[in-house]
Amino acid sequence: MHIPTLLAVALSAAALVPAHAADGWTLAGVDNFYMHTPTPDSFTGLYRSQGMATDGKQWFFSWQYGLERANDNFDSLQRNSSLTLAGGLKPGIPTALLAQGLNHIGDIDYHNGVIYASLDSTAGYTKPHVALFNASDLSYTGQTYALGGTPANPDKDLASWVAVDAKRGVGYGKEWQNGNTINVYNLDDWSFSHTITLAAPLSRIQGAKVIGDWLYMASDNDTQSIYRSNLLTGAVEEVLRLPQPLGDLEMEGLALREGANGALDMYIEQVVDPDRSGQSLTNPNLHLALYHYQLAPVPEPATYAMLLAGAGLLAMRRRRAGKA
Repeated sequence: MHIPTLLAVALSAAALVPAHAADGWTLAGVDNFYMHTPTPDSFTGLYRSQGMATDGKQWFFSWQYGLERANDNFDSLQRNSSLTLAGGLKPGIPTALLAQGLNHIGDIDYHNGVIYASLDSTAGYTKPHVALFNASDLSYTGQTYALGGTPANPDKDLASWVAVDAKRGVGYGKEWQNGNTINVYNLDDWSFSHTITLAAPLSRIQGAKVIGDWLYMASDNDTQSIYRSNLLTGAVEEVLRLPQPLGDLEMEGLALREGANGALDMYIEQVVDPDRSGQSLTNPNLHLALYHYQLAPVPEPATYAMLLAGAGLLAMRRRRAGKA
């Protein structure tokens, strides 16, 4: 039995179709979370100003001193920390860790009931750690691991984010200022394993998440860009650029969620200070913009081949009809 040439070509081409393309993202919506809305000192935007993750059913957010759990509609369910303008800070970072100078949570990730929170010291950012919290109630598990980098940069600005790759049993991190490498850690104890060399250097990465063989990263650069890097080859692609409303902007974390039909949702945090107030917490216009982008599913290889083959058969019938 001979396979028609078009079908053979379709099968070959389908094998090269990636699970998710770099382009084709569309903006589905934007949610704005303010500091003093719905009430003074509500600080909804503040509690979501560093990073985010999901277990597929609910959302987890981070701010400098703690964590928040929210439902699928972004309604707050629980926080392990709080702040008032009168100076009342209740941190979610354990006292023993604060005593070590670990006072800054960055972007976070989720895996198997645990929130992995990047943790560092604002006094120089040279104490990179990852702290583990229970996703069910945001309580500290008692586990914290120091992160180390390469001999060229063993500890400077390595904990702006951590990302979990459960399939490979590793975690990822990256130096913040620049660099063309991704640090790879053993997931069980976050000991340094090796590096992945990127095809291009990336700077000011504020958050990252793994989808398949790709690491998606949010950069607080001049173009407010989202990049992705192939974990097998190191290839780097720019995925999209966030809008840039008037004022001072700061890119923060991001989260991705795969749909049952193969679609992909990406949520990206951007702090917007329209009055250029230096992110003053008394500014009622200071807010966290949460952008929601969607990517339609790419047809499965078999489906893609059948579609092309069907088009070919239809063309053959038309040609035969013309000859008749």
